[in-house]
Amino acid sequence: MRPINGPCQGILHVPKRISAWFHSRVLSNTLSLSSSERWKASLGALLCLVACGLLLRSLPLDAHWLLAPVGASVVILFVQFHSPVAQPWPLLGSYLVATLVGLACSHWVAQPAWAAALAVALCIWLMARLNCVHPPGGALALLLVLNGPYTPAQMLAVGELIGINAVALLVATLLINRWVLRRRYPHSSTPPGPGHRTHDRAPIERMGLTHTDLESAVKTLNTFVDVQEDELVEIYNLAVDHAFGRHVGLTCADIMSRDVITAHFDTDLAVAWQLLRNHKIKSLPVIDRFDRLIGIVTVADFLRQIDAQATPKDLATLVQALLKRTPGPYADKPEVVGQIMSPEVFTATPQTPLSELIRQISQRALPHVPVIDARRKVVGMVTQSDLLVALYKSIALDQASQSAKA
Repeated sequence: MRPINGPCQGILHVPKRISAWFHSRVLSNTLSLSSSERWKASLGALLCLVACGLLLRSLPLDAHWLLAPVGASVVILFVQFHSPVAQPWPLLGSYLVATLVGLACSHWVAQPAWAAALAVALCIWLMARLNCVHPPGGALALLLVLNGPYTPAQMLAVGELIGINAVALLVATLLINRWVLRRRYPHSSTPPGPGHRTHDRAPIERMGLTHTDLESAVKTLNTFVDVQEDELVEIYNLAVDHAFGRHVGLTCADIMSRDVITAHFDTDLAVAWQLLRNHKIKSLPVIDRFDRLIGIVTVADFLRQIDAQATPKDLATLVQALLKRTPGPYADKPEVVGQIMSPEVFTATPQTPLSELIRQISQRALPHVPVIDARRKVVGMVTQSDLLVALYKSIALDQASQSAKA
């Protein structure tokens, strides 16, 4: 068969060009949800609209309508619940602005086409000015103009209906996201403080993005960014962690101590204290009779049992009194490790990447992390010293490799 040349050859490439253009221009940058998020969003929308509809029917109103823009709001509130446009003020503020603008334009502008266009345009400007951008607000303003004009009594009734729709929608969203879907809503931009309770940011954040960096970037883009500031920082930090893990490739199994000194729930305080001193360590994982982790006891746990007003001179005496076993069946102080240990322990697995471990230790101010297997048996311990040595060796080897190549 003879090959096709000339103009006909270009014609055959047209469908491929159209397909490439369609995928790059139309299908690119679309929202993708995981299976669990699809189910959560659908269930949330179902419950929310049912609750709002039943509430409206139970109230003594002339109209018991769920407004059409509520459907669009529900999509945003349950699909993009972390977005700035899905927060309480944008929802309530946009409905308020749209109501005022829509009713005013339907009353003062006689030409419907001009009234509709002006209502949406003013609604956008005011929402942006008042930091309450919520896209269904534009639809609500348009809906009011298309159904106008209204008498004063009708305006009051419409305003009442819209207000009840907005408040019912917000209350239902708060309850369903919090108690049914177990989501954090409304989204809080306040990051958790560092473990040492000072005004300093967590160590992992001190060399990362700052508010000034983000503000400068957004001003340069000169457009609306549909993501919270703290989420953008989180995305950046996770990307850095991923890149670090890809280059370093170390896991907890590579750096952890495997000969772990442990204690049991019924270990005497004096025995546990002696283990800490003999092995020059600051913590003991506490295990049950099946060797499963149930807590951790640290030097700080011992010191917390001592009067905070004690002077340094009295400290040794008080520690000795704490460690001394009380004779008889009753005691007015802790006697065994299980009485002073911390039951909530942050743990890692042997497969946990070093990048993730560094992030957690930095954010939680952890001096040590027990490493457990699938049965919660302690298989290792990672300390800050282990991390420092691993990072030092990784950097040293990388520099040596680069020098050898040069």
